[in-house]
Amino acid sequence: MPKDTANEPKQERKKVIVSPVAGSWYTDDPAELRRELTSYLESASLQALSGYGGRIYGVISPHAGYRYSGRVAAHSYKPLQGKAIKRVIVLGPSHYVYLRGIALPDASAWKTPLGEIEIDIASIETLKRNPLFQTRNDAFTREHSLDMQMPFLQIVAPQAKVVPLVVGKLSVEDARKAGSALRDLLDEQTVIVASSDFTHYGPNYGYLPFRENKAENLKKLADDAFKAISTLDAQKLFDHLEATDDTICGAMPVAVLMEAMPKSAVAVPLKFDTSGNIVGDYTNSVSYFSIAFVQAGKATKFQGVEIVDKQTQKFLLKLARDTLKRHVKGESPPKVNEKDVPKGALLKYGVFVTLKKHGDLRGCIGSIIGVEPLYKGVIDNTINAASHDPRFQPVSAKEEPEIEIEISILTPPKEVRSYEDIRLGRDGIILEKEGKRALFLPQVAPEQGWDLQTTLAHLSRKAWLPADAWMEGARFQTFQAHVFHESEHR
Repeated sequence: MPKDTANEPKQERKKVIVSPVAGSWYTDDPAELRRELTSYLESASLQALSGYGGRIYGVISPHAGYRYSGRVAAHSYKPLQGKAIKRVIVLGPSHYVYLRGIALPDASAWKTPLGEIEIDIASIETLKRNPLFQTRNDAFTREHSLDMQMPFLQIVAPQAKVVPLVVGKLSVEDARKAGSALRDLLDEQTVIVASSDFTHYGPNYGYLPFRENKAENLKKLADDAFKAISTLDAQKLFDHLEATDDTICGAMPVAVLMEAMPKSAVAVPLKFDTSGNIVGDYTNSVSYFSIAFVQAGKATKFQGVEIVDKQTQKFLLKLARDTLKRHVKGESPPKVNEKDVPKGALLKYGVFVTLKKHGDLRGCIGSIIGVEPLYKGVIDNTINAASHDPRFQPVSAKEEPEIEIEISILTPPKEVRSYEDIRLGRDGIILEKEGKRALFLPQVAPEQGWDLQTTLAHLSRKAWLPADAWMEGARFQTFQAHVFHESEHR
């Protein structure tokens, strides 16, 4: 006899948000998708976070197609790998639905080609009690800004539940209230992700505040936005938007993230790039910026000496920039009248010029002993760093606006009895053995987060010696450095 099921409670069907862009914005082949994201993560650098021993509270990550933004996004997600993360709050802007406040999903999972991620229903229920939050499933149906984050999370935090939130129009006060609500959820195993691309430049976006030096001006807009974001005060970001009309599509999610951060958080820029740079055409360009918010306080910090004054620093940095601009165009170095040179730039010290592109090393060459005035050493070593560092291809004219210049003036090296006399964070190191020699500037070890043994192993390999060559028979010299860079003098 058939079982009577008329009075049995109906089993509620599981509600799942299915990726709206798999197969278009990124591949819908699971194996290919995993390989692609894994390769981005493997190539991402943790250098900017070296020395920060505390927890990561949140990150900003872009949401364009992975072809464009995947490498930048990987810099946001790599620091989360291996962490005990149980919950990720994902904030994305609303691209398709007009929304005042913040939308909550009525669903229990989010599905991508890599499988389903469980949605943290308990957190959704908690946020429902706040009038700024409302259940709006229509806000999630097409929203790519959230979906682009999910596959990365499935790889770096596979055990985590997600709290997906679509952020609409907010006032500064709304951002503060929403941030406060999320801060209540920010326990030791929770991270907040704000999904945002930065400046959308060009006629396609109706934003043309400049027509020359596009790469340089886009970087400056991003730097100005970062300065506002680093204050953790949403008003400062709103002020930046009002002053520049900067087209940051995820400005509202970023504002909420800023206000959710504890006072102990510090914003750290990780990686910047533009679609204009990627495709070689700045007619229309979108900027991508990954930023981490970490616990304040560095375990190890570079402590430099003071050798030249601010006027001399500014002169030498400008001279290096002028030299680089002329060199990449095939022009001769700038002519300098010594009558116009500050006294500090006439001193004879060893000097290194370091070139970085979006935080990554792009060239570094110098002289250990000062045999000529500093200004001449800066000219020579700028050219050498741009074209003769064997680790890199020569810097191109196209790249020049994206290059950051750092100058290190060295004290005369002194021999030490043993590697045990080396003090990281203070000393640059010269290692010599078997007729081979290698040098690290004082800031290298703190930037990489290396201890002394790790530093000496890397230095040995740099000298084309075995990693343990430093342990016996090596001679060491140390020196200090006065290090300054362009961002300090803008």
